[in-house]
Amino acid sequence: METLNERYDRGQEMRRRLAAGNPSHYTLPGIDQLAPDLKRILDEALWGSVWTRPGLAPETRGICTIAALTALGQLPLLRRNIERGLNLGVTPDQVVEVVIQMTFLVGIPGVESAMKLTKEIFEEQGIQYTPAIVYDTNRTVEELHQEGLRIYDQQMGKPPLYPVDDPDSVEMAAQRFIEEYHWGAIHARPGLDPKTRALCSLSAMTVQGQYDRQIRRLIEGALHVGAQPQEIMEVFFQLIFYGSYTNSRIAMRVARSVFVEQGLAPAAAD
Repeated sequence: METLNERYDRGQEMRRRLAAGNPSHYTLPGIDQLAPDLKRILDEALWGSVWTRPGLAPETRGICTIAALTALGQLPLLRRNIERGLNLGVTPDQVVEVVIQMTFLVGIPGVESAMKLTKEIFEEQGIQYTPAIVYDTNRTVEELHQEGLRIYDQQMGKPPLYPVDDPDSVEMAAQRFIEEYHWGAIHARPGLDPKTRALCSLSAMTVQGQYDRQIRRLIEGALHVGAQPQEIMEVFFQLIFYGSYTNSRIAMRVARSVFVEQGLAPAAAD
């Protein structure tokens, strides 16, 4: 039978891997001084129980955590987790692309703050980053829209069950705008593979508590691009400490219903 000390030791090993020799990653300002019991609980539960679960690669956990913290605007913790992601092997290109992907999901203010922070981290670590300019401005608006529809079909599968009926409505104009830029400009970028993009979107929406049919569509899209039920559920498990257990449990229930609808076996416990 596993002991709490064994969980703690496993957590310390994970923390060493994430910190890569940076002593600041072992401190929890305020918690260290005021709540030592909470520090011990986090060492066991977050680092020894969540981050060490086998259902999702550590670097994918890092990417999803960066997406979630960008969505929440939690900059001090985002700083630590960008540094940890880089230590795990997440590339600077991937970090930047995760933040870019959040543009339509969390808004410009959160993305601008996260991008400024990312720039500071790269400079502090001596990372010489040259951004690749891949956005083609020599297209017509219609060509951009058609690319967005193509990427949506490629990454999400069949179209929504409830299309907008009135082609002249503001809602339809918004839908087309999102198809042009969220899908045709951002999701079309080469910096992240479609499965990673799907898991990042799920991370952002989960911590924000978005449970309408949009998160159901994102789960369906993640399955469409090759994510396994286990990986999707592990993303929600990863976010228990970052966006609340309530958000994660509701997202798990939505995912379970999607798996049932698609005749997929439920994810294993570990």
